[in-house]
Amino acid sequence: MALVMFDYDGVIVDSLDVFISRFSQACLENGFLGIKEPKDVISFFEGNVYETMISRGITESTIDKILKRYELLQNEQLTHLELFNGIGEALNKIAEKHHVYVITSNLSEATKQILNCNGIDCFKDVIGAEKEKSKIKKILSVISLHPGIPAYYVGDTKGDMIEGKHAGTKTIGVTWGWHTPEKIDEGNPDYLVNSPEELADLLVRG
Repeated sequence: MALVMFDYDGVIVDSLDVFISRFSQACLENGFLGIKEPKDVISFFEGNVYETMISRGITESTIDKILKRYELLQNEQLTHLELFNGIGEALNKIAEKHHVYVITSNLSEATKQILNCNGIDCFKDVIGAEKEKSKIKKILSVISLHPGIPAYYVGDTKGDMIEGKHAGTKTIGVTWGWHTPEKIDEGNPDYLVNSPEELADLLVRG
């Protein structure tokens, strides 16, 4: 048995278009004008998204306002978000063998709503941005609950790979999400998989 922690956006749910639209709007409404095109949003995820925002001159209080506004805007689009094909089946297979969690930069309740609407109830917990903005700290907190077993972090961005490694996990990059395989590879993932089926095979059969 192992501990497997999953990013949410771009790994489980196909949310890129909705995220870019609503996040850009939330930033604009709160005075951050640095987003001109989709790639500007995606570039935030080459490291920790919140640390990147601070480095671009956004204060922590403004980030909190952006998050709250984004949550409201995202809730309007919840019914438009869909899981990636095959990921539900893969998650259930993985959960039969391992402890599974969601570690996300998104918000916990919105994440839980989408998972529940799609019949996904295999996760022990969903740990979102309102609990802690640092993915490294969130990953370490979950590892502390399951000491002595292998730990994996599954993500779709270069930043996910960097943060997972800093937290001491094996990292698995998925190629169906927000970053290209080439960009993910810059984060030196331990594994790179091209489909949910391949992900399940790696974690269930080893």
